[in-house]
Amino acid sequence: MRSQLYLWEPLRQQYISDLATIKDMFIERIQPIFANPESEAEKYKDELWESIMNRPCAEDEWADPGDYVDFVQDKAIERYEMLSLMKYRNIGMWLSCLCQVWEQQLYSFIIHEAEHEGLKYNPADTKRGFAFTKEAFEFHQQRFEDMPAWNKIKELRLLVNVIKHAEGDSEEKLRKIRPDYFIQDIYGTEYDPMSLYHTTLLEPTLMIKEQDFIDYFNALVQFWSDLPERMYSHDIS
Repeated sequence: MRSQLYLWEPLRQQYISDLATIKDMFIERIQPIFANPESEAEKYKDELWESIMNRPCAEDEWADPGDYVDFVQDKAIERYEMLSLMKYRNIGMWLSCLCQVWEQQLYSFIIHEAEHEGLKYNPADTKRGFAFTKEAFEFHQQRFEDMPAWNKIKELRLLVNVIKHAEGDSEEKLRKIRPDYFIQDIYGTEYDPMSLYHTTLLEPTLMIKEQDFIDYFNALVQFWSDLPERMYSHDIS
């Protein structure tokens, strides 16, 4: 007797469509909000300057416009830094969402197929999260390591852990395969923001870009596309 995982084609397409919705929402609706922090900061500076210059003054009050130059410039820099940080955080948050939705798709698929097959997993195992899911696929002779998209997905999972926890084991592993995420070039000088700030969310310390998001999305879609319709366990009688 063998159990099986049956990836019904409409379900496969539903999973892919769900991931595509996340990608489209991020690219078309969310990311454009932070598309140009430079111009937004410049616009803010102009509006702030105009507001100050148009402010009514008392008859005995005289203001030198030069007194406000540094104030307006500092406020504009603050606005630029805030918008740039939010643009960076936004990519990190949506990368995490993309990865976690995919992981929950896997878990949901495994659990529902087990219910259909009358297969009972140890509750202690199901609480192990992704490790359990991966082993359940292996039990049905589908090793993630054999799939073309796996290396990119493994990289994504490391990145999401680094975004969440900053320094640690995942960071050390990610540095080995994506050192470019950790190096920033400023006027020809390279430095490592993570080593300087020891954070991934309080400062923009990872050089992640919109294209990285698209590359990871493509890997997750390829994963679902490459899975066979039916995956069988060894004989469990």
